[in-house]
Amino acid sequence: MIQKANDVVLNVLPFVVGVEHQYYYEGPCRFGSGEALQPGFDRLANEQNTREFLDKLKEYAPAGVNIMEPVRFRRTDDWDNSEALWEAMAPAVHEADFVVAMCGIGGDDIVAEFAERFQKPMAIAPKALFSTSIVTATLHSKNKDYEVYGVYQWDNMPALLSTMRARKVIQTTRILLATRFGSNTSFSSVDSFGSHEAITTRLGVRFRYVNIHEMLDQMSPAVEGGNPTTPGRKTWDLTDEDMAEVNRLADELMAGAEYISLDRQYLVNSLIAYVTVKKNMDRLDCCGFTVPCPDVCSTRRLNEQKFTFCLTHSLNMEQGIPSSCEFDVDSVLSQQALIAVSGKRPYMGNTSPLPNDLTWGTFTPPLGCTRETLDELAKTPGNLYMMQHSVAHRCLHDTDKHDRYELRHFAYDQGFGAVIRHDFNDDVGQTLTFCRFSPDGSKLFISRGEVVAGDGYSSDNCSNVVYFRVRDIEDTWAKQCFAGNHCCMVFGDYTKELTDLAKALKIEPLVAI
Repeated sequence: MIQKANDVVLNVLPFVVGVEHQYYYEGPCRFGSGEALQPGFDRLANEQNTREFLDKLKEYAPAGVNIMEPVRFRRTDDWDNSEALWEAMAPAVHEADFVVAMCGIGGDDIVAEFAERFQKPMAIAPKALFSTSIVTATLHSKNKDYEVYGVYQWDNMPALLSTMRARKVIQTTRILLATRFGSNTSFSSVDSFGSHEAITTRLGVRFRYVNIHEMLDQMSPAVEGGNPTTPGRKTWDLTDEDMAEVNRLADELMAGAEYISLDRQYLVNSLIAYVTVKKNMDRLDCCGFTVPCPDVCSTRRLNEQKFTFCLTHSLNMEQGIPSSCEFDVDSVLSQQALIAVSGKRPYMGNTSPLPNDLTWGTFTPPLGCTRETLDELAKTPGNLYMMQHSVAHRCLHDTDKHDRYELRHFAYDQGFGAVIRHDFNDDVGQTLTFCRFSPDGSKLFISRGEVVAGDGYSSDNCSNVVYFRVRDIEDTWAKQCFAGNHCCMVFGDYTKELTDLAKALKIEPLVAI
């Protein structure tokens, strides 16, 4: 099954500690008068406080958060600490991803012990702020690995829970890698994660592998005797149902396009690759994908079968499934981070600053950069960046509504390889956020910019460009050089959300000024 980022649910367990006085008395551990000092009153007051706490927690829980049934620890002024209560709550704690505790005088030690026993990430709810600082300081001083957050007002709770859910998205990500030579890097993306095992250890991400020749064989109907790479084995070859979906998608894409520069058969070829990839992702329970473009291109099988994987990445991304060119696993996870914090659909590509002197002929412009656009940008130079690739899609702005688009081809001479074009000129003035993990996963580069132009909308090959202006190009570039080339973007400002996610993952946020 493909579990998208938006399907991931954070299970939050409320933990309530209540103290009940058994006798009538006053003093430094008890305040009140009249009925409030009588035995039995505390139980009623605790129930009311618990209801208010749970109502607040549900009110401030953002989308993607499940508030579980609470677990309670009742104690008396005998200061009892029943082992039976700890044993009874253990199954619920095991199912929880995050805990929100409500405590107060007489219960702070129980909340601290809860953290020590179960070592679950936890927040102290803004009920008794003295207790919040008491518990967090106690635990931080005991063990730096205890993860406890002091929330001083309910307005801060949604952002914290959203960050915890985004972290769970990253930690439960499984990426399908179609390999040819090595399993870590492609010949064109050596800045991807250098060690998948290290990334699993650091971030929890897991990887599944499929041989690219086996996958390419699956793009044809099954034949007697099995595929050439797996003779005699049952494989996940193209079916009539697959072809029905391919033709449905071809009709949809062609009907909505403003312009089409490739033959329908070449569109069908690329869509066959897409449904084949999706079948493999589904059977291997993966929610991300990448393939080594140049390594596979040199087999000549893409040329023989007349397709590229560009459309696969585009259609995956517009569904909220991270998918990257050139075996750039780093880019897949960077997309997943953006999806997790924003709920939006990303774009990825070659990302670099532009020189101040944009005079045509003074530098070699990347694919998709036209003289007309560069001449216009040269009128207001400085702090200009660009991102360029061929994997735009129809849902960069709205997950439920398509942007206008063209269908073009990748291969200049033969016209195969379907690509979707987005006109970034429509987005001038909008803010975008872009990011990328460092190759060792220890850092997350984060920056933002304002769109100033687009290029390559009505062109072929790998040439769709968005130009944007950053605040400080020197600082942005210096920090990007710790991350690498293929950055990923969404529209909107999510620098704080990504920063909080990086801290929750215990990695360094490299935020451009």
